[in-house]
Amino acid sequence: MDGIELLKNDHKRILHLINELINQDTSKVKQTDQESGRQHSKMFGKLRETLIQHLDIEERTLFLNLKGFLDARMLVDECYRDHKGIDETLKKIEKLPEETQRDGCAGLLAELELRVQTYVVREEDWLFPKAKLVLGDAKLEEMFFEIEQTKSNQSEIDSLIFLPDHFGVCL
Repeated sequence: MDGIELLKNDHKRILHLINELINQDTSKVKQTDQESGRQHSKMFGKLRETLIQHLDIEERTLFLNLKGFLDARMLVDECYRDHKGIDETLKKIEKLPEETQRDGCAGLLAELELRVQTYVVREEDWLFPKAKLVLGDAKLEEMFFEIEQTKSNQSEIDSLIFLPDHFGVCL
């Protein structure tokens, strides 16, 4: 396994989390509004944490390694813009006023899903093949270990800094 495969696995996990969050509201399980709100908040927190960690890791490993290659620079710049758009949508969700959270969140989650799907296609169909070509197997294997170490370190830091239900205001 190399760094690209790890990033692809993250993409699958992130899209799965988004779908879980979107489908939670259509679930037939009966819950009180308060229980549903807590579960939604917890799921959004997990999505947000996973997504932010993934974007950060991509920028600090893959993008940084590709920035020096002229033929990959335009794709990297596009991916940075994708990351910015995803971050902006996450912030919109976090800023929703309480009275519009349930209705407003569905539309913003759909927007987030579309942004993530677009960025995943750009990376997996265009950037990752370019990375394999210009970086080679040895560098991609090295990136695997960098990514694993970064995830491990970030998880330790997050467990010390963030309270479990700190993220997610979308009910």
